[in-house]
Amino acid sequence: MGAVSIEAGCHFPFGREALIVSFPGSWPMNPARLPEGKGFDVSCIKDQAIFAGKTAIALARRREGSPDIFAIMVVDVLRTLETAANSAGRDVMKVFLERVREWQAFMARTHRPLSSDAQIGLLGELWMLGLLADTSLGAGALDCWQGPLRAAQDFHIRRGAAEVKSTDRTGSFLARINSIEQLDGDRAPIFLCAFRFEENPDGISLVGLVTKLRERFGAAGVQRGFEALLMVMGYLDEHAALYGRTLTLKDARVLRVEGGMPRLTRAALPAAIRSAAYVLDLDALEVPSIGLPDLIVELGLD
Repeated sequence: MGAVSIEAGCHFPFGREALIVSFPGSWPMNPARLPEGKGFDVSCIKDQAIFAGKTAIALARRREGSPDIFAIMVVDVLRTLETAANSAGRDVMKVFLERVREWQAFMARTHRPLSSDAQIGLLGELWMLGLLADTSLGAGALDCWQGPLRAAQDFHIRRGAAEVKSTDRTGSFLARINSIEQLDGDRAPIFLCAFRFEENPDGISLVGLVTKLRERFGAAGVQRGFEALLMVMGYLDEHAALYGRTLTLKDARVLRVEGGMPRLTRAALPAAIRSAAYVLDLDALEVPSIGLPDLIVELGLD
């Protein structure tokens, strides 16, 4: 990736998977300043001829660390590196270490039960995942679920993307847009999916939907990847008793993110504004919407 080299490694004696990232130039690296936490170790490789004239940093999974979570972390770090390497003027090593610190903080934190809003948000994403799995994508829909990997949108589908916003509240549908790029990314087309759920004894709970998708992806041989993504989203079985509320999908609208749809765009903002988050009243938008079947057609999934 530009001047940065990427290699797969194996740390002995226990054969732990590792990612090795080498940066041009020999930089003095204080081991005490490297990120430290649970899940994986971060170390600087020294006295190796293959890395002469370079600064090589290794991320190695700890023996107790989940291989699936480690793989997800590696993919996310590589995506971050790729973006930084393609952006002029960015300190790639600084960006790399910042993202590694974020993952170390995630793995070290105590996982508490999901809040009510987080449960509804996850329910909406899993609902969309199930919908995509019913198309020609099949189990490949799991690869489209990029929300846990902190992508700008929840789902990357071929060249397009879909961002899912969910609520169980009455009144105006207020959607928090977490970044400028969420509705102004490089992918096209981008769709904003608005799901409104309501309580119904005949509906499905978050636990029930997780169980249903586990069976589906288990039959396709990709359950471990699904479990890892769930864990990254903060879903743990030890909290399942708290996620028994049953809901049904009351309304689903899909908005094309294009033209004059109200949103922040990078081109329209002063260069000094580096990032922004805002709340969009979806009920106040005077733009046409389509249904979920139309979305599937427009994405070329039949």
